[in-house]
Amino acid sequence: MVPAMTKNPEAPEPPAPDDPPTLSRLVRDRLAASTLTEPVKTLLLDVLGTPEAPEGAPAERVYLESVAVTGFRGIGGRARLPLAPKPGVTLVVGRNGSGKSSFADGIETALTGTSARWDGRSAVWRDNWRNLHHDGDPRVEVRVCVAGDPRPSTIACTWPSDDLAKPETTFKRPGHGTGGLSAAGWERPLADYRPFLPYSDLDRVISGKPSEMYDAVARILGLGTLTAAAEHLKAQEKELATPGKAAADELPALAAALADSHDPRAATALTALTGHGAPDLETLTALVEGLPAADDAHLRRLRTAAALTGPDLVQVGTAVDRLREALAVLEDVRASGAEDAHQQAELLAKALEHARRHRDEPTCPVCGSDRPLDDNWAERAAARIDALRHEASAAEEARQGLRDAEHAVRDLVVLAPEQLPVALAGPWARWAACRRIADAEQLAAEAEDAAVVLADACDAVRREAARELAELDEAWRGCVARLTGWLGHARSAAAAKTPLGHVRAAIKWLKAATGELRQDRLRPFADHSQWIWEELRQQSGVEWGDVRLTGTDKAAVRKLVMDVTVDGEPASALGVMSQGELHSLALALFLPRAAAAESPFGFIVIDDPVQSMDPSKVHGLAKVLHGLGSTRQVVVFTHDTRLQQAFTDQELPVTVLAVERAERSAVRVDPVTDPIGQALNDARALACTPDLPPAAMTHVLPGICRTVLERAFTEAAWVRLHRVGTSEHEAEQAVRGATGLKAIAALGLFGDASRIDDVYAEVRRRCKDGNAVDVLRKCQEGSHPGGTTMHDPRGFIRAVEAVAQVVRTPGEGTQR
Repeated sequence: MVPAMTKNPEAPEPPAPDDPPTLSRLVRDRLAASTLTEPVKTLLLDVLGTPEAPEGAPAERVYLESVAVTGFRGIGGRARLPLAPKPGVTLVVGRNGSGKSSFADGIETALTGTSARWDGRSAVWRDNWRNLHHDGDPRVEVRVCVAGDPRPSTIACTWPSDDLAKPETTFKRPGHGTGGLSAAGWERPLADYRPFLPYSDLDRVISGKPSEMYDAVARILGLGTLTAAAEHLKAQEKELATPGKAAADELPALAAALADSHDPRAATALTALTGHGAPDLETLTALVEGLPAADDAHLRRLRTAAALTGPDLVQVGTAVDRLREALAVLEDVRASGAEDAHQQAELLAKALEHARRHRDEPTCPVCGSDRPLDDNWAERAAARIDALRHEASAAEEARQGLRDAEHAVRDLVVLAPEQLPVALAGPWARWAACRRIADAEQLAAEAEDAAVVLADACDAVRREAARELAELDEAWRGCVARLTGWLGHARSAAAAKTPLGHVRAAIKWLKAATGELRQDRLRPFADHSQWIWEELRQQSGVEWGDVRLTGTDKAAVRKLVMDVTVDGEPASALGVMSQGELHSLALALFLPRAAAAESPFGFIVIDDPVQSMDPSKVHGLAKVLHGLGSTRQVVVFTHDTRLQQAFTDQELPVTVLAVERAERSAVRVDPVTDPIGQALNDARALACTPDLPPAAMTHVLPGICRTVLERAFTEAAWVRLHRVGTSEHEAEQAVRGATGLKAIAALGLFGDASRIDDVYAEVRRRCKDGNAVDVLRKCQEGSHPGGTTMHDPRGFIRAVEAVAQVVRTPGEGTQR
């Protein structure tokens, strides 16, 4: 047997699907090079967000550790399929009906709640899924290793009822307790990066509607984010543009209503609305709010006239009556002699005053007689004055009453206001002239008449002004209501003008960039699909050219376009390909999607991919799966022995598990080989081969044994790095960067390839056997030019196997 090597130098490397240009990076690069303003760039970045990390999508990579099935489909009693939770290829083989597909369906159903196998099937298919040889409730238990977790998590799926679509699923994760599977955040990734491909789905991948193929690819490219961003921007544009559109729609009717109004405010509003530099929102706001600055002179005059108050006729009448009563009292006093007494008293008082100033005058100053105004006369005169004044007091009171009454009438006469209607000028001038009338009787007559005339005139003017104001205000109120609504839209439109411009610039840029962004994002996946097709097509004359997405997510016609040529001639892929070629094409489309870097699933489960493939394509499929196995846990269920043989023929490492079904659906899983066992078998075959040259034992056999240990330590390194949450890319770099057996051992034992000095001590401790270190040393020596001696090759192989089985796990007690 040809010895298996660590890596087949003939196997081509697939393109690196784990580091495609992300949509976010493509957008940022394009925005940085654009001439858009910073607010528009910021807006685009905000609406695009981080499309590679949709809400709820977990960052941790997940691997399958095992699946146990009970009473589900072809499995009766509990059967467990162990899997290595790390990158690599595992073939689960068995004849048709052995129960292997029940494991595949169990994994898919536990994670998704359903299986693609039953989609579109009749009730006969959907109703007969319980195993006939098991009486209890069906149960599927999937153990997964989540990056960063110290122990595996468990997904348990049971069916208390007969409805396959209604399982009860729990998710138990270390440090997080037990809850529903929704807590894992896998719902969206399971739709976008579905890691399951049953045989029934191969046909759907290539025979589905063009729009369905477009949608499947667009989802994994994150192109839905572009559509969502465009829709969000359009919604923003509509919201921001709505006030402006409403203002524009209302403007003609509003302008017509203002033009039909006779209110001067309407004319002012119309000018502010449609004149030069319109609209003048400040003036319109002042008009609506009734501010004085926006009031028209005519309206001011009308309001002044409507507020005018003329003479109070009651007060005027009372004052005039008092004046006339005072006149009557004065007349009565005059008729009674009280006035004469008053006059005499005043005359005597003046004579007495004169006599007191001129005591030596010999004659009377009044009559000229020689009788002087002496003291006797003065005494008599004073007595007479007192008597006369007492008699004349009624006359004085009458005169004072008249004076007060005259003042009362004149005080009611007010001057005309500054803004006086023309119709009131004459009546108000007559009323004002009453203040200058000296004669009391004339004052009474004129004031009363003038007051009545002016009051009637004011009432008439006031009523007319109020009527006109009412008419104007009635029409204006309707205008104000419409203006108020229009102003609300106009103000919102003015506030939205700048952001609306930013949104429209963003929409224009995004529309122009979407096509190029879509192709840039698609290119790495298309290259990966192209590489897969090249490996699968082998001697096929069908060449796969460019892959394009046409249309948009919302377009009625959208499809995934694949340029295909047959012997150099353009053709339709679905029309010219054989069934095997179509299945190969389906795999080429599916695998890059499942292996997308953004997918949290480190595993891919494929059921029966070999059907209809000729032998050359099966060998190509083995190469493809081997390439994917460098970064993914690839689990393939197949009854076709050709795939296992293709791995063997091409010396590609693979783990093979055989599924057998006995009576009453008792299913057993036995390991056939794995990359470590494969290398051990090669070593044993070499050791049993007779007549080999000495170099075979001193160089080749130690080299094969070294491969066994390298694979064991590498397996431990992957699991250890995954447990501490190392990213896939970093883990792969660490494994590839570990050169030499001791460096690989240090990475597997400690997670640190630099700790080569601690390797021997740790191996001795782990294996509890001092000879384990000697085994490592001999495997190292065998790679040197001098080789190594080996007295008991078979015993040495057993010792290598013992060491490999201990160190292939990252720590003691780890279950496989």
